Amino acid sequence: MFVGEGRGILATSKLLKVDRQLMILDMLTKKGGSLRISEISKGLEASVVTVRRDVTDLARQGLVATTHGGVRLLREGTMYEIQYENKLREETEYKENIGRRATEMIPDGATVFLDGGTTVGALAHHLFHREVTLITNALNVANVVAGSKSVRLIMIGGTFRQTSHTFLGPKAIRALQELRFDIAFMGTEGFDPQRGVEVPDESDAEFKNAAVQLATEVVLLATASKCNKRRLYRFAEWSDIKTFILDGEIDVTVVDEISSQGVSVVWAGRPVLSST
Repeated sequence: MFVGEGRGILATSKLLKVDRQLMILDMLTKKGGSLRISEISKGLEASVVTVRRDVTDLARQGLVATTHGGVRLLREGTMYEIQYENKLREETEYKENIGRRATEMIPDGATVFLDGGTTVGALAHHLFHREVTLITNALNVANVVAGSKSVRLIMIGGTFRQTSHTFLGPKAIRALQELRFDIAFMGTEGFDPQRGVEVPDESDAEFKNAAVQLATEVVLLATASKCNKRRLYRFAEWSDIKTFILDGEIDVTVVDEISSQGVSVVWAGRPVLSST
C-alpha cells in the first residue's frame, strides 16, 4: 500500500478532496510519473469512482494527463503550478521556520512588501502585532493582518489570479510603482543557481519584477524543494537578491554557487546538505 496502511476505506473517504489529490500526486512522483486508476484506488483504499473524479480535477488544473485506464504526471513542465489550496498543505513546518526567521529581519517602523504564496504567507502571521507598514497584492497576506491594530495595511488591487490568490496586471503594477518599501519578501515557484528565480505565469513575473526593482532590499523565501524547478518566466537574477532564507534538504554545491554570487544564504532550520 502507498498510504493509509491499515486505515480502511472509511478513513480514506473522510479525507478532504485536496488531501486525496496530494496523495495521488505523491504516488505518481514516487512511481515514476504514471499509474493505473486501479493502482491508485488500491493504494488509497478509495473507490475507482472517487479516484476518477480526483484525477479529472487534477487534469483540469493541468497537473496530470489521463491515459487509457490510467494517469500521467505533468508536474515538471515549465508551466506547472499547483493550486493554492494544495500548496497550503505542503511543507508546512519548513514554511513556518522560514516565516519565523524572516520576521527577525524586520525592524519596527519598517515598510515591507509581502509577495503572494504560502511561504511568504507564513511570515505574515508573525507580523500581526508588529508596528509596520505592510504592502501586498496577496489576498492570504491581507486576510491574516486585516484585524491587526498595529499593522498599517496597503492593499494592491488588480485582476485576481485564482492559482496564486494574488492581484496582478497593469493596474496592479501602476499602483505598486507609486510606492517605495524598505524590504520586499518574495516567493517563487522555482530557483536555479544559474538562471535565477522563476515562475510559470507571465503576469505574475511582471509584477514580481516590478516589486524587486522598487525595494531597497530583496529577500527570497523558498523551501529547498523549489531548487532546479525550471519555470517559464524569470523575475529576478541573483544579483537582485540580498538574502535567501530557506529550509529543507539541498545539494551543498547549489548553496555554494548561490552564495558565490553575493547572496547571503540563511537557514531557517537546521541545515540539511547533501552532495551528488
